[in-house]
Amino acid sequence: MFSRSNRLAVGLSTAVSLIALQAAPALAFDPTGNDVADAFLTLIDSEEGTVESYGSVDVSGDTVVIKDIVVSNDADENAKATIGATTLAGGTVQGDGRLKLSGLDLENLELTADDGGMSLSSLTVTDLLLPSPDEVKAGTPPVGPGYKTFEANTIEIRDEDGKIADITKIASSIDGMDGDLPTSGSFAVTGATIDVKQLEAKETKALADLGYETLSMDISGQGKWDPDAATLVIPELKIDAKDAASLSLSLSLGGVTRDVVNQLDETSDKPEEAMALLQNVTIENAKVRLDDASLTGRILNQEAQKAGVETPQYVAGLTGTLPLMLGMLQNKELEAQVTEAVTEYLTTPGSLEVTATPGAPVPVSQIMGTAMLAPQMIPQILSVGITANQ
Repeated sequence: MFSRSNRLAVGLSTAVSLIALQAAPALAFDPTGNDVADAFLTLIDSEEGTVESYGSVDVSGDTVVIKDIVVSNDADENAKATIGATTLAGGTVQGDGRLKLSGLDLENLELTADDGGMSLSSLTVTDLLLPSPDEVKAGTPPVGPGYKTFEANTIEIRDEDGKIADITKIASSIDGMDGDLPTSGSFAVTGATIDVKQLEAKETKALADLGYETLSMDISGQGKWDPDAATLVIPELKIDAKDAASLSLSLSLGGVTRDVVNQLDETSDKPEEAMALLQNVTIENAKVRLDDASLTGRILNQEAQKAGVETPQYVAGLTGTLPLMLGMLQNKELEAQVTEAVTEYLTTPGSLEVTATPGAPVPVSQIMGTAMLAPQMIPQILSVGITANQ
């Protein structure tokens, strides 16, 4: 969320075309005569994707509407993307070739291919800055935020056998800025429903074995970075799977300076360098919470059946081994706390919450060093606590 959002400009233009974008050496479509429309079509006309045709181009004030865009894929004659209506508001073609829009609205997007496809009923973006064709080709999108708000509605994803998932809405926003860096924002994925029967992955087979034919979930998160105080706060990042469980995380970090954020963005594709930059970041507090909505009971029943015993007997055997398993913590108080909480949760699944509330911020470097030399000390360093059904 807090890396530079310029990459989202490329991502958005990809979503617009629904085919990988690369700059074309020459236009494959007939120019419309409108600079903004031509700049937009140039972006979605690429070496592997070609604007085959478009319908009418209507201009009213600073608003341009392009109807019935058709994009083919040169590498796959059976792949095609169509956009029913494209509205470009407040468009300006800048001197560097970038296209700036106060609003972009797409209606009825459809992608078809031999191995499936996808569709969107609508996509709306505000304060959008799209890269120039040369920047797309070189992979150097504009510095700064690519958009302010983004919303996609009624998304359907298909494979060759039919629909495998749909999503009611995807939305995100950048709510604050410090120069070119976002300081606050949020996102939400609402009504994501997966057809478990249509997927063949190992994980989805496990879900089917637990009795799930479909799985619906909502995902949301928000965060705020204060560059002057060098703090990053994530009030909640939540995955809520209906009739299964919800998992939420909250986190507060210190030492997140402008320099750290800038360098993390530059080393995002170099994990070792990125990890080195995090050494001086500190953990101020953290919380992970699991709320059960039948998933735990399903798993326990399944495992008990495999073991050939009743579920209460299986749970009793499992919780009975906890003291031995937790002896490695070398912390009698925490051992007792974990044993009590886990036993209560497995006996009557409700909620399980783990917190870290150190008296003073703990550097990531200290946690990593402790993990290598004395991992059993980490719960003490972070003042870890655990509770159930509260």
